[in-house]
Amino acid sequence: MTVFGWLATFGVCDRMRSVPASVRWLRMSPQGLAQRLPSLGSVLYLARREGEGAAEAVPAAGVLAESMDLTPLLHTHWLHAASTVTAEGPREWIECRDARGETLARLYLLPDTDYLAWDALLGDGTPCPAPALRERRARFHAMRARLLCFSHRRLAGLSAFGCAGAPRISPIGRRLAQDIARSEAVALDAVPACG
Repeated sequence: MTVFGWLATFGVCDRMRSVPASVRWLRMSPQGLAQRLPSLGSVLYLARREGEGAAEAVPAAGVLAESMDLTPLLHTHWLHAASTVTAEGPREWIECRDARGETLARLYLLPDTDYLAWDALLGDGTPCPAPALRERRARFHAMRARLLCFSHRRLAGLSAFGCAGAPRISPIGRRLAQDIARSEAVALDAVPACG
């Protein structure tokens, strides 16, 4: 574990993070999310560490995840869209939350992401007030950070949701992904492959 990662376990990094300047809550079904994510192109994906937070036992009906890393997305109940300006520049991300409000995964907008598709995804969600959540939620700890592109296809009447490593990431996009991974105290996968 790096020194930075060690400090993150003691909450020092929380004080270094910026407070979101803009926050929106949206409702979107896992099926809708699985269909819309492929249009984004390259994103930075962080999933909750295995064993942290208890997602519902049964994922969304009719949707298969082609990778275990994607199963948190199939338990999404709310999208929590946020943006802020940090010392490194603007950041925009989506937190996928379960019915209890626990963060299951985060998706970060990169310079290589299709901005119009990002806005369309948020526009397709149903705006809702911030849900009444329990006071103490478990802090989100990502398992790793991955640069990837999502895929969606029909398979025997089911919706198959997958991913692949991002084909091309610009130098500025890679640098931003590294900065975000560092601020989240996780490693950025060297080989962005899914599976």
